[in-house]
Amino acid sequence: MTELAKDLLEWFEDNGRKNLPWQSSPPNIYHIWLSEIMLQQTQVTTVISYFNNFIANFPDIKSLAIADDDKVMSAWAGLGYYSRARNLHKTAKIINSKYGGILPTNFDQILSLPGIGPSTAGAILSLGSDIGMPILDGNVKRVLARYYRVEGHYSNSSVMRELWRLAALNTPQTKNAKYTQAIMDIGAIVCTPKNPSCSDCPISSHCGAFLNEEQALYPSKKKGGSSKPEKSIALLIYTNEKNEIFLKKKPDQGIWGGLWSFEECQDIESTISKTIKKHNNNASVIRRLKAFKHTFTHYNLYISPILVDSPGGHENYFHKSYHLKGLPAPVTKIIQAL
Repeated sequence: MTELAKDLLEWFEDNGRKNLPWQSSPPNIYHIWLSEIMLQQTQVTTVISYFNNFIANFPDIKSLAIADDDKVMSAWAGLGYYSRARNLHKTAKIINSKYGGILPTNFDQILSLPGIGPSTAGAILSLGSDIGMPILDGNVKRVLARYYRVEGHYSNSSVMRELWRLAALNTPQTKNAKYTQAIMDIGAIVCTPKNPSCSDCPISSHCGAFLNEEQALYPSKKKGGSSKPEKSIALLIYTNEKNEIFLKKKPDQGIWGGLWSFEECQDIESTISKTIKKHNNNASVIRRLKAFKHTFTHYNLYISPILVDSPGGHENYFHKSYHLKGLPAPVTKIIQAL
């Protein structure tokens, strides 16, 4: 067992997270799988309430597999990265039909399932079955990059190969689940992206970045600037004489895939006018609402909501309270402000 693994396991006994809702004894591999998918790109504090609600609605893989698409997307709404929910649902159906509703514990079989990459597969096996598999999520990458002073950005294949080598090197075959949780926890709690708490870190005495006072240099930043691209859209809020609003189910691909939203178009007056007339030739703009910015990981989206009178509309028109739990966050925000 490496020095890094020993130090982390010792720290974990008194400092590691052991009371998260998906942690149990014995572990429930369905809960582990669900939590790992939810935790991709999302912090633990945000995931907890979504996880609890999801389990209340879908207590096992079979119930998730046979669930209606809208119900699954509704339970996911607000977490973002909706392809995760679609893949989760697809995978549940595969597990239910191919593996009798039981998540397999073979690495290649898990890796073949939609939405599961090598690190997630390793985490499921490690945390769910205590099988010695390395993981390489964002926290682990950061810890290893600093500890070993790994040069280069994660986008470089050579850097990723080196990080995977180091991850495998340090992954013990005994107490594997504890080690996996420990290295994720140290990255989330101590070895944070900004202002890491090196004085509280159990591995700092052997950490290359700390010993050379180079914590801010690792992980290496991607060259070429960090400003996000910007996009803008108009969201058309069609209302009828019953004070109902028109909602349209989005295609599975693209932002807010599979959720119900307003009709959208380019924020150009001529395009807005054409889109409105195509929807209902008798429709007319009431007023523009206050525009706002919605931030995604890779770009900023500027949204201009436009309230439109659409007399006589009935199909896909719903009362304002309908589908509120199955809408993208910006759409819910607009409806609540109407």
